[in-house]
Amino acid sequence: MAVTEAEKSAFAIYEMIVATSKGRPFAFNSVEQMLSETAAWKAKNPAFSELCRAEPQVLLAFLNQSFEWLSAQARIAGNFRIVHTLSDAIQQALTEAPQPLPADLVRRLLGEYRQQMSSMAHIYFPFPHLLSLLTRDQLTDDIRGELGRLSWYFAPSPTGKIDERTRKTRDRIAELVRVEGEKELNPGRGPWSQIVFDELKAKEEITRAGWEGLLEHCRSLEQTVPGAKWKRRALELVAVLGEAEVVEAMLRWLELGPTPGQPSEARSPIEDSPYQKGVVWCVGMSSTHESALAIAEFGMACLRKVRMLGAVSQKVGFACVQALAAMECAEAISQLTRLRAKVKYSVARRLIEKSLQEAAERSGLTVHELEDISVGSYGLDAQGVTEIVIGDAKATVHLCEDGRVAVVWHDANGKLAKSVPSHIKKAFPQKVRSVASRVKELEQTYLAQRTRLESSFLWLRRMPMTHWRQHFIEHPLLGFLGRWLIWVFSDNQGCEKSGIWSNGKITDAPGEPIDLGMAEKVTLWHPLCSGAVEVQRWRDRIFAANIRQPFRQAFREFYQVIDDERQTKMHSNRFAGVLMRQHQFSSLCRTRGWEYKLMGAGFDGSNVPTKKLNPWNMHVQFYVDLPSDRDGSHRDSALGEQSGAGINLFVGSDQVRFYRDNREVAIDEVPAILYSEVMRDIDLFTSVCAVGDDETWSDKGDRGTGVFTERFNAQEFSDIIALRAEILSRVLPHTPVHDRCKIQKAWVEVRGHLGTYRIAFGWDATALVTESGLRWLKIPHKILEGASLDLSAIPIELDHRTEMVLRKAYVLGDDWKIDSPELVRQLMPD
Repeated sequence: MAVTEAEKSAFAIYEMIVATSKGRPFAFNSVEQMLSETAAWKAKNPAFSELCRAEPQVLLAFLNQSFEWLSAQARIAGNFRIVHTLSDAIQQALTEAPQPLPADLVRRLLGEYRQQMSSMAHIYFPFPHLLSLLTRDQLTDDIRGELGRLSWYFAPSPTGKIDERTRKTRDRIAELVRVEGEKELNPGRGPWSQIVFDELKAKEEITRAGWEGLLEHCRSLEQTVPGAKWKRRALELVAVLGEAEVVEAMLRWLELGPTPGQPSEARSPIEDSPYQKGVVWCVGMSSTHESALAIAEFGMACLRKVRMLGAVSQKVGFACVQALAAMECAEAISQLTRLRAKVKYSVARRLIEKSLQEAAERSGLTVHELEDISVGSYGLDAQGVTEIVIGDAKATVHLCEDGRVAVVWHDANGKLAKSVPSHIKKAFPQKVRSVASRVKELEQTYLAQRTRLESSFLWLRRMPMTHWRQHFIEHPLLGFLGRWLIWVFSDNQGCEKSGIWSNGKITDAPGEPIDLGMAEKVTLWHPLCSGAVEVQRWRDRIFAANIRQPFRQAFREFYQVIDDERQTKMHSNRFAGVLMRQHQFSSLCRTRGWEYKLMGAGFDGSNVPTKKLNPWNMHVQFYVDLPSDRDGSHRDSALGEQSGAGINLFVGSDQVRFYRDNREVAIDEVPAILYSEVMRDIDLFTSVCAVGDDETWSDKGDRGTGVFTERFNAQEFSDIIALRAEILSRVLPHTPVHDRCKIQKAWVEVRGHLGTYRIAFGWDATALVTESGLRWLKIPHKILEGASLDLSAIPIELDHRTEMVLRKAYVLGDDWKIDSPELVRQLMPD
């Protein structure tokens, strides 16, 4: 797009600001001195003089680019004079520009201000001045929507505190967005409580007074957990109104969610939170399946993260967790387990763990036993199917092997219907919605139990045979997981046998029945539990029988200590020297149970990703560094690039260290399964989040003065490479590129139409084979994502690197179809 003359003039003013701001006065003894000296400097500054003389089109062009310029300068350390001058110039341009400002410009400035709420540019942008220039008449729907979203960022804190400047900004936004004739919230009400109290208006006077008294009691709950006196009074008030009626109404109110009718950016306002907290505890005292489910759903909505603001309602979310822990029903424990799998806040997860532990102690069971017996059956049969009859129709709910839940409807004649029959949807709307709710709950419960079961590799859990059979074979839901997994059975003499459920009996790897007459304990099988021959037999059995395991077990990657780690002794550099996308890395850390906070160049605080390994009384740390911390020259380069919030986009991987009782443990003294599972996590981080090798990395030894050492080469990953080669040898015959691929020891060779390629199994590096040697290629991620990879018929879940190898084989096998200019240039002859 051609640059206009107005844009050129605006840019010239911006360059003048950058060039002349070094002389801006910046040391004062009083506010009066600051105002007078700054005003005198601005009066002589040529950039401000140009702004005063600028045509309207130039002023509008300046404002249109102002936030981008302000953001660019605010990211550079030491540019405070330029940033302050730009802020003053933007305010002057806003004043001098013709009024009213164009709607597109206003919407752009409001949107940029909202998107960079935690950035330095946001702090210096003269937002109050922009608000003062706006009138209600000039507001379009888009502008009103932006202002509405912005208003949530100026809400009081969860404790109700709000400073005077923020309150004025919030009131000004409310004044602008108010629509004549639109119903306003009553004083002391938020959107949620307004709906509740509006509903009570329809009740007769005495009943309404009873309800208002109960809600006032709910609002009086200041703590997250109520005391005995509060509970007694709540029970008395509920009894007067009728428990059934109260619970029914409160369940309906919880179904609204914490922020009904509000945008996704909204947090629960201080006016609603106290009511919600009290209602949660009133519902929890009923200790029913429906109550536990409603509290869990509400808690999940409260603990959802709003960008740059935190949880929708942290205190109410915590109240939901503790109300579930206090309930005396199995469903509450099941819902806590589901919350643990879904919620990523580290504080909330610790509270959930504590709540489960306290509930287990009250029942005299272990946490694992309590969670086992608390899993509902959902009416499933052994095949994972349940039928729900509604009127003359029937819904068949089927739990699939991959955890998805399918619903099929049949009409009155038993014929398959494409969707819910219309007369059923009209006559039984609540029951139809309950089917959808059951499907959602079943999917989430399956995910939570699968996550819990997979994490038991680190629990050292050995359970009695009777408990295992009852909960992991015969149970409708847990059995759907347990019957597809391999288990180890042991007797009191130390004899161990591995087996899997098959046609009503336990069979070994070759498929022969196992005599379990003397078996007493059962534990989950891990590839490190067996020798190489038996592991291979299990892989053959799982693949041949087309058994789709809930998670990778037979084909699970395992990692063993190597010689280089024995030499470094106290730390591992196995996955060091990889540059990673920090935001993606942080998200994966939360998913895999690691504690980590995003870092910026000015506030990293020696932040080290950490995972607690409580069953072993250990923890592990995976050091990551900002590129600028390793090499100062990267501070202003692309590697030092930051988001608008000041968060560095990239971090580099470094050492892994293990600790027991806060003392370091030598790598070769770490238990084998624990070491393997930790390294599996780190392999996931450094493969999924990688953008390339970190050339600034060197072994820092004791995180201080080390010397450069080479990264581990491919041969040192022989077990992992062999596994990937084996998986691909099984998978490739089922793909359309099998005739163009040949498995070698450490790579797959792909014969395309334009050339021959090698894709390494270790780091999925890709090269074109030429007469002069190998030419390394960088395939754009967008192309790999577009590869039509369909492995639904293959009973193996591929790890990230193996999947990338296969996707690259797909792309290069049909290289004549490649239309990416970036990749075509790499394939051109020298």
